[in-house]
Amino acid sequence: MTPRARVLALAIATIPALGATFVAALEGGFFAPVASVSLGCVLALAWLLFRRRPSALAPFAEAAERVGHGERGVRVELDDDDDPEAQRLGVAFNRMTDALAVAEKRSRRAERLAAWRDIARQMAHEIKNPLTPIRLAVESLRKARLRDPALFEEMFDEETAIVLEEVERLRRLLDAFSQFARMPRPRPEPVDVAELLRHVADLHRASGPELRCEPPADLPPLRADRDQLTQVLINLVGNAVFAAGERAGKDPSRGPAWVRVAAEYPGGRTLRITVEDNGGGIDESVMSRLYEPYVTTRQGRGGTGLGLAIAYRIVTEHQGSMAVDTGPAGTRFTLELPLAGPVLTLGDSTLG
Repeated sequence: MTPRARVLALAIATIPALGATFVAALEGGFFAPVASVSLGCVLALAWLLFRRRPSALAPFAEAAERVGHGERGVRVELDDDDDPEAQRLGVAFNRMTDALAVAEKRSRRAERLAAWRDIARQMAHEIKNPLTPIRLAVESLRKARLRDPALFEEMFDEETAIVLEEVERLRRLLDAFSQFARMPRPRPEPVDVAELLRHVADLHRASGPELRCEPPADLPPLRADRDQLTQVLINLVGNAVFAAGERAGKDPSRGPAWVRVAAEYPGGRTLRITVEDNGGGIDESVMSRLYEPYVTTRQGRGGTGLGLAIAYRIVTEHQGSMAVDTGPAGTRFTLELPLAGPVLTLGDSTLG
């Protein structure tokens, strides 16, 4: 066997193993570093075969780079006129990328199932919380009615008020869960961000804290799902209003409460939106789980724990990012959204 034939045999034998390495990386959560090493090996093998013919290496380099950036379904196009060695290497490469696509679908399915199991556990826990006072209130009324009808009359309004309050809490919880579970895919359209920010600010002006909203007039249009983006901003501004108002009630010496809603175009392909308040900040124990379902900073004060989870899901499905800076002086949420809008593919969904 000639040296060139030995290299080809090595390449054909090695590429499926590299594909298996990719699969393990996907399942173990180490895709980026392992993918880089594996793709480097693919390119090294291709270079050994085609170092004297750089044009033959180009399709492999381009395909490997696309896979390394997260693109799936990448294939090296093969022609009947190609060198037989290039064709054999291309077939092996395409089999590897096909295996990657299957493995990633399997991995995403497993992640969705794990996420739903976790949400189901949390949902059961959240439902138990209001059921306990409902049960106690009903038991108290039953005992009072049997033992002392006069006491029953005295207790009736108070205990039934508890029941109604907890039932309303359950309704809000289930409504939020239903919204989270049925979140539709974004439907992008041109959105006037300045107008949208002013609209959301106006909805909260009667809430107490001063609303500061002066977006620049020359913002470029953003392609986004207007209803979903409105939902994100209403949640963030509502949380900011609550935090600023609560801090002002506890410590008036720090001055009046305020919330600032702003947007800017930093250049490039993204638009930046910020929602800032001068509240007391987010507790450190909550920060690491801030975007998880049923994590709330308003425990027992009207929060369902799904608002930020829904907002984060919307932003990520728009291929954007959400960052938070918080401290004793307040909190600032920063959204970075692509001007061109989300690139939707068939079957896109985070949990559905």
